[in-house]
Amino acid sequence: MSVYRQIKDKFIMKNAWTDWESYRVSLTDLILQREPGTVAIIGAGRCNDIDLRRILAVSEKAFLLDIDEEAMYKALDGLPEVYRKKADIRELSLTGISETDIEAVCEDMLSFVRKEGKNITLKSLRLRIMSYLDGLTDKLIKEERELLDKLSDVSPDVIVCCGVYSQLFGLLSFFFRSLLFSVRDVLPEAVNLENELSERLHQMNNMVIPGTCSALIKAAERCVIFGNEYMPESPVEGAHQCIMDIRTHYDPEEYHLEWNFNRAEGITYDMLIQVCSTGRDDS
Repeated sequence: MSVYRQIKDKFIMKNAWTDWESYRVSLTDLILQREPGTVAIIGAGRCNDIDLRRILAVSEKAFLLDIDEEAMYKALDGLPEVYRKKADIRELSLTGISETDIEAVCEDMLSFVRKEGKNITLKSLRLRIMSYLDGLTDKLIKEERELLDKLSDVSPDVIVCCGVYSQLFGLLSFFFRSLLFSVRDVLPEAVNLENELSERLHQMNNMVIPGTCSALIKAAERCVIFGNEYMPESPVEGAHQCIMDIRTHYDPEEYHLEWNFNRAEGITYDMLIQVCSTGRDDS
């Protein structure tokens, strides 16, 4: 199993369906209040935060969009065939970076570190990391039209994008930080790269978030429901940029939902839900 797959498995919340019940009910209620004939769920994954059964029971169609097709098919497990037929699964990256891209970076970086061994230097490590980030930056969707083209045949009443922006580069960040930690015995000064790494990922978020927010709002007929971890005292990377972009350029309705993210570890998020009406469907 590749290191990317191993890290990806660590990100799977084993008790998500149980722990997230209250949040899932509240978020699904909020979606259904818009009486959507069609729904698109961005970053759908396994849909532990949205009750697909309830959505599909009253909607004509639900588009599930994510870079992880396997997870989306798991979201349909146990659903009646009549509901499964109304689900349209599509691979989509909000950033333009695919799972294959990330997996290749992880494998190549790990191979480089192993090959260099005790001869590794801070300069060579930094150049390698920044070179890969340069390559990924070149792949980024930087303009709304690029994402709109990918959504050209998806015009749902409601688009839902919750818990997504904090994860745009989350796995990549985890990998690089783990890699820097792994070489600390040979190269203790490698920890100095963490701040530079954080700044690069911050810049990458800034490049893609405004365009993706705008594209999603233009793609929806009725409204877009954004949901982000709200921690003003310690802003969450990605989530904070989305919140501020929405507040700056749009006039959202705002709600707060409690997300019991990890009951065992006592991790709970205040999710700021921002509903942006598009004005194209007033029915």
